[in-house]
Parts: sequence; structure tokens; C-alpha cells
Amino acid sequence: MHTPFPFSPAYCRRHRALCLLLFAATLYLALVALDACVYGVLPRLGLFGEKHRELLYSYGVYDPATNPRYRPWLHGYVNAPGLPPHRGTADDAYRAYGMYLPDAPAVDVSGTDALGWWNDRMPRDARTLFIGDSFCYGAGSGTAQSIPALYEKHTGQPVYAACKNGYGLPQYRDILRRLTADAPAGSPGHFAGDTVIVLVYVGNDMAADLFVYRGRLAEEHLGIARHFRLTSLRRLCRYLRDALRGEGIALAAAPAPAVATHGYYPVPLTVPTERGLPFAFHPFYRSFLDTAWFGPPEERDVRAALSDMRRLAEGAGLHLFVVVLPTALQVLYPRIDWNAVPRRSEFAMKAADAVRNLNALTATLLEQLKETGIPHLDMEPFFMSSPDAGRFYWPTDTHLTPRGNAAVAQAIEVALSGGHADFSTPSPPAP
Repeated sequence: MHTPFPFSPAYCRRHRALCLLLFAATLYLALVALDACVYGVLPRLGLFGEKHRELLYSYGVYDPATNPRYRPWLHGYVNAPGLPPHRGTADDAYRAYGMYLPDAPAVDVSGTDALGWWNDRMPRDARTLFIGDSFCYGAGSGTAQSIPALYEKHTGQPVYAACKNGYGLPQYRDILRRLTADAPAGSPGHFAGDTVIVLVYVGNDMAADLFVYRGRLAEEHLGIARHFRLTSLRRLCRYLRDALRGEGIALAAAPAPAVATHGYYPVPLTVPTERGLPFAFHPFYRSFLDTAWFGPPEERDVRAALSDMRRLAEGAGLHLFVVVLPTALQVLYPRIDWNAVPRRSEFAMKAADAVRNLNALTATLLEQLKETGIPHLDMEPFFMSSPDAGRFYWPTDTHLTPRGNAAVAQAIEVALSGGHADFSTPSPPAP
């Protein structure tokens, strides 16, 4: 007697439910295998350009361990060591709305050292250590006019800057540990100076960077389970969706926005701005319209990072000093020409909520700095009191201009010397 081959059409007609279940299980296992390949194999093939590879790592599609710039102790990335100097532009906010300026503000960034940061000396040879993100290395000014470089120029103290975009408070702690307690004494990577200055930018150090760091820690404990959740495939779909929507990338080289701005551009001020341009407030400000995402767990993360930094500094005999950098929206909100902003736009109706929430996050940070006994400097009052505030931030970018960096460097120098800074007329950096 002839027996039908399992899963033949005749067999499946009689056992439809079983065949559907087996087909679904087979498809699911195939997707699990595909997820594992996307995560661990695809990044090794070099199928995409550098820009897309960076985004795929950023979205968590690729295994960070396949990136030679990933440091497990940091739960983040450094730059490739030994990179030559390069030129960039200070126009991330304009590009976020699909606008390209042919004469965008140019910034010159120095080459990288053996540790993957922008320095011409090693930590062993510095007296002051700066730790921070893109506001620290000079994303809006270039290395020579960054806050660490201007501080060194003003004080004559050799500086080392361990900074990169995407870092947050937990990584500042990890960097301090790496360059002090974990580095062999006398080695090039060991900092044995006397002062550590941490630049904390409220815009992401109290927000997205906390969640990115926590997510990486969680993924390290997931192991193979991440593939059964199809994590890489789901994140790849999100990356493709965002790319099609144009979120965070430039879609067109045009003088007008290529995506909806919701009133966040153009925003004229009532005070002078760099190049006389209207401001484009980056889309990331929309994440502060409602900050229900910041609660007790996030407060604990901030407090733990600050407490650890103080303990590490004390253990190494270092003076720890934290500088709190406000966002452009916090400083410039009172200087916005509201008559020129569409009244029914999201920005006109809700910008006050974002400012209120950003101020609340700042207050939380300042309170925790006080509780942990860390000396600190809040730059917001200095910026708010200056008639030059409109020139402290780029209208085209989220970062500080050289003039803004000079104000911060001067304030740090005065604060650490025991003086009082008056920023009614801050001086721009010398050429």
C-alpha cells in the first residue's frame, strides 16, 4: 500500500492544523537563523558604506563586538586610533530637516591618539583630564577651539580630552576608572594629574545616553536569546522605516526643509545670531515635550554614576569638577521672536513644555551633584545673563560656537581659581 509522503498536498489537506504549525515553526527557525546572520555575519562582509554601517551599529542591528572600535569596558565606541585630521561641518540641525548649506560652518578636528580620542599627548603627560561627549571634543568648533583646548591655552596646564559623541554619565565614570584605577601606574594611558573636569550636557546625558548604555548592558546578558526575539531583524526594520521617513538624515540638497519641521525651523531670535541665520532646533527636542520616561530608575542611574566618579577621584587623589551645559532651547527661549513663529505650530504651542522639562532635569542633576558632594558649575545662569547668548550656539547645529566654548572655558578657569565670573560681555576666542 502506498503511503503519502509527509507534508505532501494530500497529507496536509487531511492534517491542515499540524502542517500549518510545522510550517510556522520552520519559518520561525529560519528567521532566527537569519537574525543571527544579520547580527554576527553581515557586519563582517563589508556590504555597506561607512555611514550606513555606523547607523546599523547605532540601531543595535549589528553585534558591537564585530566593530574594532567597540570597547567592552566602555560599553561604547572610540575612534579608530591614528586617524589623520579631518574637516567637518556644524550643521546637524539643518541636515536633520533635509537642508544642505553649501557654506556650512567648517570645523577642523585633529587626528586621534593611540586610545582613539582627539589628542596630541597621552593621559600620562596631562595635568587636567576632560571627559565628555561631542560638546567636549569641539563638534561645533573644531579641536583647537574646543573647551579643553581653550582651557589649556588660558591656564597653560597640559590637558587630555577623553571625549566622543554618544557618551553619557555612566561612560564618563567608566573612562575615569579606565584611566586611573585600571591603568598601570606610569603607563601612557594612566592619568596622574590633579584635576578631572566632566562636561555634562543636559540634552542627552540625562536622557537618551542613559537608555543606550542600559540597553547595551541588558543585551550583554541576553546572549542567544536575542535571536529568538528576532531583535536584529526588528531593529533593521526600524532603521529602514526611519530612513524612508528621513528621520535624522538629509534627504535633499535644498534651501528649504525636505521634511516637516513642526515649527522648529525657521525660528528667528530677537538678538544677533551667527551669520544672522534663523535657528533650527533639532528634532531631538521633541523627546522632551513629555519626560515621563525619566523616573526613579533613571535618577538612580545618575546618582550611581556621580557617586562612583567621586569615589574614583578620591581614590586617585584627584579634584573632580562637573560643568553642566544647558541646551540652546533653554538659553534662547526668552530670546525667540514669537511674532515670526507660526502660532499653530507644535513648536509655538509646546516649546514651553520642553523648556520646563529640561529645566526640571537640570534641577535634578544639580541636586544630585549637591547630594554627592561634587563641586560643580551650572553654565545656564552665565549664558542667560549675556547679551551675546544668541551667538553661543550655532543656528545650524546643536553645539556651541567657538564663542560659546570660550565662555565655558573662562568660567571653568575662574571657578577653579576661586574667583567669580561675570559673563555680561564674554570674550570670543583669540584667532
